[in-house]
Amino acid sequence: MMSMIAPGANGITRYAHLIRTRKYVAVISMDNRGGSFFSVTGWSTFIDRKNATPEWIGENLRRALETSRDLFMEWGGYPLPQDKIDAEKKKSGPLFHEFWEKVREKYGFKEARDARCKSALVFINWECEQTDQVRFAASKGRGTSHSAWYTNENEGKVFHASFNASNEEFGEVALQALDVCRPNYL
Repeated sequence: MMSMIAPGANGITRYAHLIRTRKYVAVISMDNRGGSFFSVTGWSTFIDRKNATPEWIGENLRRALETSRDLFMEWGGYPLPQDKIDAEKKKSGPLFHEFWEKVREKYGFKEARDARCKSALVFINWECEQTDQVRFAASKGRGTSHSAWYTNENEGKVFHASFNASNEEFGEVALQALDVCRPNYL
């Protein structure tokens, strides 16, 4: 049985999402501000699926994690200052929409939402002050979103790799996690 640990109990945690569709692969840096949100300053990028080598995935995931911010820790934990949350939301929302609009344009989706929804997603987190081990958790599609598997369904769906592994090794573990996702392709 896995116990839940309060946010910040193990120091800074960095987050990223890895998304794969039939057309592209995207790496997205996420910031923690009482939840995981599109990063205002982090590294987010995408590439044609056929060009998404393990090296490319590893290199870009590492960069996304390095640039992810843990505002929960930066702001001193709960209660999070509402004015700072609002300011981040004001910056994050437009950047999120801009990113997905670029994906929509490049790959010919009718709407940006369609570009996000027909995908497999891996939740990635790293407690960088505690370990070099990065956690890759495969998701299951839920129509237009993704969720974690229930604990009793997690077998074979969570992977770990050293942050210090080669880009290729890091990317290979990420691909293993993608391969066991239940995508929500329509």
